[in-house]
Amino acid sequence: MNDFNFITTNTTQNDLKLFFGDDEDKFIIIQDHWIMAHIMFEAKIFSSVSQARKNGWNKPIPNGFWNKTIGKKRTQVTILNKIP
Repeated sequence: MNDFNFITTNTTQNDLKLFFGDDEDKFIIIQDHWIMAHIMFEAKIFSSVSQARKNGWNKPIPNGFWNKTIGKKRTQVTILNKIP
């Protein structure tokens, strides 16, 4: 499995259907204190959060919808971070 989907706790079923379709995807809940380094660690792109930080992922999680293929293993990372 090379696809990882991240959502916030307040994501509605309508939003899930709109952005991800009717698939039975599994979602990882974004914690309040996370930054992009945590996402990269949870997506198994890096072996630790500190390694992800050292590789330039020490930045905030973008608001809205974000989708990118990352790394040699071509890991698909999708984020739905609701705009406050």
